[in-house]
Amino acid sequence: MQRSVDRILTTHTGSLPRPDDLIGLLYAAEAGELADREALDQQVRAAVAESTRRQVEVGLNVVNDGEMGKLSYATYVNGRLTGYES
Repeated sequence: MQRSVDRILTTHTGSLPRPDDLIGLLYAAEAGELADREALDQQVRAAVAESTRRQVEVGLNVVNDGEMGKLSYATYVNGRLTGYES
C-alpha cells in the first residue's frame, strides 16, 4: 500500500470515457456482429495506453485500464456469470 506524508494520494474508480470508434466495436461484439476481433483488441490496447498515460500525466498514484474493454458493467457480467436468464 502506498502512503505519503507530503500529499493526499489519488486514484479513481469505475470506467473512463471510451473513444467513439472503440464504442462501436464493443457494441458490435456485444451483438455478435464483430467482423474483426484483432481490430477490437488493437483499439482496446490503444485506448488503455492513452488512458493510463493520461492518468499518470494528471498525477494519479494508482492507475487502471479504465475498463476500456468493457461496454458496461451491466453487460460485462453477462458473459462471466451463469445460472440466470435475461
